[in-house]
Amino acid sequence: MNHPIDVIIPVYRGLQDVIDCLDSVKSSQNTCAFELIVIDDCSPEPEVSQLLQERAAAGDFTLLVNHENLGFVATVNRGMQLHPERDVLLLNSDTLVANDWLDRIARAAYADEKVATVTPFSNNATICSYPTFCQDNTLPSNTPLAVLDRLFSKANSGMAVEVPTGVGFCMYIRRACLVEIGYFDVETFGKGYGEENDFCQRAIKAGWKNRFALDTFVQHTGNVSFGDEHNELKHGALGKLVKHHPLYERDVHQHIAEDPARNARVKTWLASLIAGTQPIVVHVSHNRGGGTLRFVEELNKAIEQQAYSLLLMPSLEKPGHLALTTVSASMDGSAPQESEYTLYFDVHTQQHTLFDVLKQLPIAGFHFHHMVDVPTWVMDLPKRLARPWLVSLHDYYYLCESISLTGAQDRFVGDKAVTPNNDWSRAFSSLIDGATCCITPSNACHEFYSQGFPNANLLTVYHEHGRHLEHAKFPVKDIVCSTGRPLKVIIIGALSKIKGADLVEDVATLCATHNINVEFELLGYAYRDLREKPRSTLSVYGRYNESELAGLLAQRKAAGEADLVWFTALWPETYSYTLSSAIEAGLPVVVPNIGAFPERVYQRPNSWVMPWDSSAMSFASLFKQLLNEGGRGLDLAKMHSNTPPAKQPVDYREGYTALLGMNDTDVENLLTVRPIDSDQLQHWLTTTMPCINKDLSFSANARMHLLKVLYHLKTAPILRKLAQFVPTGLQRRIKQRLSR
Repeated sequence: MNHPIDVIIPVYRGLQDVIDCLDSVKSSQNTCAFELIVIDDCSPEPEVSQLLQERAAAGDFTLLVNHENLGFVATVNRGMQLHPERDVLLLNSDTLVANDWLDRIARAAYADEKVATVTPFSNNATICSYPTFCQDNTLPSNTPLAVLDRLFSKANSGMAVEVPTGVGFCMYIRRACLVEIGYFDVETFGKGYGEENDFCQRAIKAGWKNRFALDTFVQHTGNVSFGDEHNELKHGALGKLVKHHPLYERDVHQHIAEDPARNARVKTWLASLIAGTQPIVVHVSHNRGGGTLRFVEELNKAIEQQAYSLLLMPSLEKPGHLALTTVSASMDGSAPQESEYTLYFDVHTQQHTLFDVLKQLPIAGFHFHHMVDVPTWVMDLPKRLARPWLVSLHDYYYLCESISLTGAQDRFVGDKAVTPNNDWSRAFSSLIDGATCCITPSNACHEFYSQGFPNANLLTVYHEHGRHLEHAKFPVKDIVCSTGRPLKVIIIGALSKIKGADLVEDVATLCATHNINVEFELLGYAYRDLREKPRSTLSVYGRYNESELAGLLAQRKAAGEADLVWFTALWPETYSYTLSSAIEAGLPVVVPNIGAFPERVYQRPNSWVMPWDSSAMSFASLFKQLLNEGGRGLDLAKMHSNTPPAKQPVDYREGYTALLGMNDTDVENLLTVRPIDSDQLQHWLTTTMPCINKDLSFSANARMHLLKVLYHLKTAPILRKLAQFVPTGLQRRIKQRLSR
């Protein structure tokens, strides 16, 4: 390579993206000679063209101007033809570069005689994406661009793999290949999309290789060049590609299946844990999803400017192991997701390995969310590492084994459920009493825990930043009475006995028997088959996507298919995300007088509180009254809540590290770690890479298979009714045994 490299940036729109891109190229530190060629493709934004003219006049780059919009393909062809002797690098105007990025890409281009193209890693680059393969990503909060690119350089120095196609956001092209196979195909691909894939496929057919540089990262914000056209262009491009290159899709799918860059991603992520720019918080929880997982995800987002989150939990994919992983839920939100970056530790034999890994990390503290299925020795990790810890109290697990303050009949047993210093709660006293702070999501939860752990430092902080307590922001629809029209009552969730499944069935049956014109719809399902229409006035919708619930309720309301939401819990729920959805949808509610419900509907219109242990006939009578009077009866006014909520003492988004007892100086001291060198990195990777392995032992495979069989049998219609006679405590112990 005896000539400078032409770095070609076609520009169409997006002033700030263009400024950021040009500034990043200018401030990067490369030793190889290059000329920056910027092409104004007849931008529709005058401020963009003016910026380019001013910077070109100042000598920042060579500017070419298209007097009519040619689109990406013809524009970069013009740039590539400017200097017929030079290699080129095509760079989108919505990218950011750092460090000696071009030096590394150029080295990859000449590591082999027949390299046609080179593409680096990016956050938004399909098969070259990080951290999640084949997805658009945001940069992890602990690795800004310059840090992340440097980690790629250190973890994967000089490494590259072959790919069936480069990705056009940042693609180096050897001049010798251009000379042999020609430029991009304007005639076929028009203004853009598919042209670089076609070029790479033509290069392969001519004996060239496309390389993926594993030691370089370029940030790509995505799709500003063509505005709203890009989706249509993408859809048309694949058909053209397959017509010209019938094996293209097969080759891409084979590459995705083999994923030769996986180790490079993993090593970089592991390196980011010890060399990132943020302290780490380790969240400890169960693996059962639900509101606990939702809160951990919510908290992870809220604190991402203060700390980087890891989740320590019993593995779903590798029974008998703890998983240390990123915070992520499955697509339906039902369970935590173990990513390719998950580290696994045998709960019996690798306690020391986990401790050795954690002690090398810049850990600000631990945050315990749940200990169900978690080995008790995990509670000692903060003390051994001399780090503070928080505890979020999502239910009553630390007070009683039932978790819900319910007895043998699956109903709330009142204050007598809380017995201070009993055998069960005593096992958790060091965790609860020793925490910097124990956080309750409602005053009701706070009161129970203050009885069970009088020495704990308890603080009430509502989930979702307490925004659903601001009732003026979520206007409530009145119930409108209409002759002959039924009252439409929605129930939400996976109803167990303690969540009122039997009560719902009884009330719906009474309404059918007594010709009370009230119809119930369960958005979700129950622990058994409930009596539905025509034997009752109940219909069951089935599973729903949790993230879509508020929208689903709003749709029901707009269509006249929802008048109110009824919460049927027979235990004092500590928060209730489903109530948040009902509030957001602006629907009236009927709630029990225990748990978080009364304080969360305080001074909210069209919200009625019923004694939790009211009979089915009492609820049927209430709904009949609401049907006839629309909530305006004098006695209904007496059913409004008189339980005020707590005032929010802290906002996680601003004061999380302070909750841990850390100030800015503490954080700085924690991160004042020696610059990572090659020997330290190699030692770290040698320690952690074996823990990435997901392979199961024979016994673990057998336990997992048996667990799946039992779950299938339990949910099969013919056995579902029998399962309800097996005590929930026994079911839980069987699951725990098989999961170890």
